[in-house]
Amino acid sequence: MNKQKLTGFIEKYSLGNTIESVPWSIKNNTLATDFVSDDRTLLGNVKLNSFEIDDTEFGIYNTTQLQKMISVLGSDVKVNLKKVDKRAIAIDMTDDEVSLNYMLADLDIIPRAPKLKTLPDTTVVIKIDNDFITKFVRAKNALSESDNFTVISNNITQIIIGESDSNTNKININVKTESSKPMSAISFNANYLKEILAANRDHTSGKMEVCAGGLAILTFSNADYTSKYYLVQTNV
Repeated sequence: MNKQKLTGFIEKYSLGNTIESVPWSIKNNTLATDFVSDDRTLLGNVKLNSFEIDDTEFGIYNTTQLQKMISVLGSDVKVNLKKVDKRAIAIDMTDDEVSLNYMLADLDIIPRAPKLKTLPDTTVVIKIDNDFITKFVRAKNALSESDNFTVISNNITQIIIGESDSNTNKININVKTESSKPMSAISFNANYLKEILAANRDHTSGKMEVCAGGLAILTFSNADYTSKYYLVQTNV
């Protein structure tokens, strides 16, 4: 398989080393993971199509280590699972010259993302294109000390990096929307959003649904991947 497809999958959930320990599930040639951040304000799931390995589930304990090991391989790799008594214990990856063996973790020690049973009503739907990604990432880099971004919707919808209601440095971005209703300011983790956007630049469809009830839902897709992220409101 093309190594870039696998590394893309990993980048979409690891989010710049934000997420380390995750379950991997393979079913019907689809590789998937559900994950949660340590502070439990970020949940998500990512899927990679056409991953031709037998159905199974196992734990990845140290994603950063796995990424470093995969980086040694060439662009075209073979992936196999090493099993004992039908339980996957290691991933074997090879190219024409290099082989690696990555030991898998027991699922009992891997954090499990909680299931969201009910979702609040959507108030604003923001279009995410590469122009928006570039503007947000540049704005966040310019105000790297700002940990939050704020969404506010009235006559226009804006994303604000910095403290929206104080006399401090801040950057306001007018955004394109698919739909919007009036909404008071609501804030989320800007560091997480920056990593999510950077990992999904290859999307062909992307949007962010903001719920006045305290949730932002980001969805991306292309021919190879689907990814969804849930950001919980932060207290500013």
